[in-house]
Amino acid sequence: MEFEKRYLTKNPCYKSGRTITVKGLMLHSVGCPQPNPEVFVRNWNKESYDSACVHGFIGEDAVLLTLPCNETAGKAMRGWHGGGKSNNTHIGVEMCEPSCIKYTSGANFTCSDKAKAVAFVKKTTANAVELFAELCTLHGLDPLTDIVSHAEGHALGIASNHGDPDHLWAQLDMDYNMDSFRRDVAKRMKKEDENVADINITELRDKLTSCANSGDTPRDWSEEAVEYCKRK
Repeated sequence: MEFEKRYLTKNPCYKSGRTITVKGLMLHSVGCPQPNPEVFVRNWNKESYDSACVHGFIGEDAVLLTLPCNETAGKAMRGWHGGGKSNNTHIGVEMCEPSCIKYTSGANFTCSDKAKAVAFVKKTTANAVELFAELCTLHGLDPLTDIVSHAEGHALGIASNHGDPDHLWAQLDMDYNMDSFRRDVAKRMKKEDENVADINITELRDKLTSCANSGDTPRDWSEEAVEYCKRK
């Protein structure tokens, strides 16, 4: 999936221009029945919106990055997402939530169409796995230790008191939690590494075959292959 940059350039957080050294990633969910990430971009990209600013919103068909977070290894723009110390250390991204839920109190909700809600959350979670795998790779993070939810951030004393996104999986009776999420990110990263290795091997094989067919001596084309490997 392509991650579209839709920076909140009018938001006071973006305008402050502060950056952080990235120590971890925090997964949020929006806390309201709004499945469309475009709605949040429109509402948050205002000079008057000075209460929050996150690094991205994840829908079932789109991932919109709203603060710079995947441009420079180890660095990101500081967001207003977790509260407490987490804003100074973590990239924070929000998953959108299905339209068929209705909040009753705190993090508790009812759901008029459980199958629809579960299908939506599965898609947004899968998109989050893909994004977090890319961010972990870029920033040199260990997905098993450097990813937390907002709820876990509060338990660690680095974020405000929220229950997201753990409450979504739990109340929809999904056999999933943050440990599952972290493992899925790790698996995604491993798969991407294997794919890169397969591509490099294929390129090297093609290069060797080309050199061999050109009439070069084995020594000539093997030396060229060594130089090719060094460049890769």
